[in-house]
Amino acid sequence: MPHNDTTVLIDARVAGVSGDKYLGALLDLGGSTARLRKVGKAVQESLPGTREVDVEARDVERGDIASKLVTVTSKEDVSKRKGEALRKAVQDSSQRLHLSSWGSRFALSTIDTLLEAESRVHRHSAKDVELHELGSADTLVDIIGVASLVEEVGLADATWWSTPVAVGGGVSHFSGRDYPNPPPAVAEILRSRKFPMKGDAVRQELSTPTGVAITVNLASKVVDSFPQFSLDRIGYGAGSKELREIANVLRLLVGKSSMASHSHDAVVVLETNLDDVTGEVVGHAAERIMAAGARDVSITPVFMKKNRPGHLISVITDEGKVEEMAGILMEETGTLGVREIPVRRHIVLRTTKRVLVDVKGKRFPVSVKSALDKKGRVLRGKVEYENRRKIATKLGLPLREVTSKFGKNGARK
Repeated sequence: MPHNDTTVLIDARVAGVSGDKYLGALLDLGGSTARLRKVGKAVQESLPGTREVDVEARDVERGDIASKLVTVTSKEDVSKRKGEALRKAVQDSSQRLHLSSWGSRFALSTIDTLLEAESRVHRHSAKDVELHELGSADTLVDIIGVASLVEEVGLADATWWSTPVAVGGGVSHFSGRDYPNPPPAVAEILRSRKFPMKGDAVRQELSTPTGVAITVNLASKVVDSFPQFSLDRIGYGAGSKELREIANVLRLLVGKSSMASHSHDAVVVLETNLDDVTGEVVGHAAERIMAAGARDVSITPVFMKKNRPGHLISVITDEGKVEEMAGILMEETGTLGVREIPVRRHIVLRTTKRVLVDVKGKRFPVSVKSALDKKGRVLRGKVEYENRRKIATKLGLPLREVTSKFGKNGARK
């Protein structure tokens, strides 16, 4: 996707994401109901077993916030459809609507995300898995409608970021049964994309499989705090229910990026000086700390009082893990004290993608960590060390030889 300086932030921290919320927010940003109704007509003509699709939009309030509510209804002769039929209907609808290459790719990638999640949940192939609620016409209207409205409001070449997605709590009822929130397909999509979620005291389903599939295919990065950009437009999309605990809206914030080529985050550095333990003890402590979830551990040789040689152990960790990490340090090393230093970091924008690579005629799944510029373009990439180590072990090759087979962006040379 090409990029310009426009940034869109998907603010899903409070009420999560769903297809109707996305459609409402995009209408609130200037999209037209007439265009959305054309999407409904295209889906009606492309999806076998569908006799009528009706799309309506109206102004409502959710938690005293004025927002757009989109309602999609359909008359259908079937109660479930196979993944192959849904995929073909997406392709046909995209052609009927003359979506751009971006819109067509986005719609197809989003339905594929849904089908892959359902196939893993039900242990069927994505082609043959049968969908009930998600196999209805309104799912396709949500997906193709988002693609069409994003193009209409001029955001197809923007940089899309998202907050962690609120998933709610309690249970949901569908297919005649109760399921814990988040629903199985939502959990599977978030797991497969390593996309962060957050729970909530609201005992409702806040994020739907369709909404999460749309999110992971729009957003190139997840941020815990708002990036630096000047706001131009805000769109509010309403959920179907008025909830007492929260404002049930999805907010899309559109503006111009004013960021440098890097971002910021807050971490804690834990430090302790040791002059009476062996290297084995220090090494084992570092292994335990990393296994417990520290971001990084470093060990520096130092000279302490009376010129005694020693070690300085430094641990970079999230604030929520400080007590655990300090406890491991004291337990493993016997240190009498650990220094805690709050730190604000400047960090390069980055993303991690899972890809398949070919080495010596064999294919391996690897994680490629890439550094991005402020427009989301890859500056450089690197295949994770553990992936390279496993390939080297599997093929009986030196690690340096495996490493040399990947280019600066992590791609196979």
